[in-house]
Formats: sequence, structure tokens, C-alpha cells
Amino acid sequence: MRSADRTLAALDFLVDAAPLAVRVTDVAQHLELSMATASRLLAALVERGYASRTSERRFTVGPRSVLLAGKWIATLRTAAAGPMARVVAATGESVMLAQQLGGVVVPIAWQPPRHHADQMAEKLSGLGPWFPLWATATGRAMLGKLPSAHRAKLLPEKCPRLTDRTVAGSAELRQLIRDGERTGLHIENGEVDPDLWCCAVALERGTMGGVLAMAVISSSEPDPVQRPRILNALRRE
Repeated sequence: MRSADRTLAALDFLVDAAPLAVRVTDVAQHLELSMATASRLLAALVERGYASRTSERRFTVGPRSVLLAGKWIATLRTAAAGPMARVVAATGESVMLAQQLGGVVVPIAWQPPRHHADQMAEKLSGLGPWFPLWATATGRAMLGKLPSAHRAKLLPEKCPRLTDRTVAGSAELRQLIRDGERTGLHIENGEVDPDLWCCAVALERGTMGGVLAMAVISSSEPDPVQRPRILNALRRE
């Protein structure tokens, strides 16, 4: 029970500090623990997805606990509401705001067009609460904004194939990231789900050490008229 209390107290500390990331020293001092004990607690939370380790060797909420940080999430959603609504109006497609936490993409907010809101909500919920960085346009947009040394640590040599279109080789992934950085937009087509097309743009480095990104998600590859409409809407925002 004592160990469980300490672990939950460490999680509470990360939630209260968000969006700031904290050091092991901060957790140790706050909970009056040794550095070794605080490090073990944080490692356990990271392993189970309740905490994330940043590139600066700090810790913040993880993909399983991010929604507990209500004040920070509300601030992000408020700031992004206008740009997201404009992209939905311009494209008629679903728009997602996401945050990088460690090695995964965590959706923070999304706005679907009214005509297929339920369909898209069901599709996205079926994919899970987070996505791998390397397989998604959103993740690759985030990776492109990270220091090269940190990016290399997050790109495995061989990635599992989620669909028959998944780009699994590290050299191919690096080239896709470079291409996206050159154009400012990153695109995927059926790499996570065979029915989804996505275009994403990185927004900025966050205070948590990760990157925010906005993405347009479509239930099929856009036609030659719709595609430039999507690209231009994201570039404007």
C-alpha cells in the first residue's frame, strides 16, 4: 500500500505540474524520497504509459494520464478552437490537435464535420488513445521539429507493419520526414488504418519538451480538387 500511495502521489505531482515537465529531484523533494526511489517510481509510471520522459530527461504526464491534466488541456483546446474550426469549414474534413508525449502521439482535441461526426469518432476511438510517431503524418511532423539526436532515438531500425502500406524502414522514414520538412506538410495514406488519409503540420515545441501538431484526417484519399484545399487550409493556420 505504501508503494502504491507513493506512485499515485508522484502521478498527482506530474498532473498538477503539467504542462511543465519536472526533474527526478523535484519529485524526490516533493514526496520526501531518495533520488533512487523517486527514479524507480517514475520509471514504473513511464513503463505503464502514465508518465512520459522528455528529451531533456524530465518527466510529465503520459498517454494514459494526459486527460487528468484538465487545466492544461482546457488551455490548449481553447487556443486551438479557432484554427481548427476554420480548417473544418474550409475542408469539410475532421481536424485533430495532438501532442507528442515521449515516443507517441496523443490526441488532445478534434473537430469533425457534422455530416460524418459519428462515423469518424467510431473510427478514431477504435485506433486507441495514442499512435506511434513513426507511422503517422502527425508523428512525422513532430519528429521533424526535434533535435536530430533525439529523433534518432525515437526511430526504430525496423518498424512493425500496421497495414500493407506502412513505411517500416528507417531510411525511408527519415526521407519522408525530410520531404515533409521541405514542404511544411506531412502526409500518410493508409499506414495506420487502410481507410484513413492524413495531412499534418507541426505547430511548435511545447513547454513539455514535445511538439504540438494539427492534422486533417479524411476517410479516403482526397480528389485533385479537395487535396490542395486541405493543404492550403493547413498552411494558412
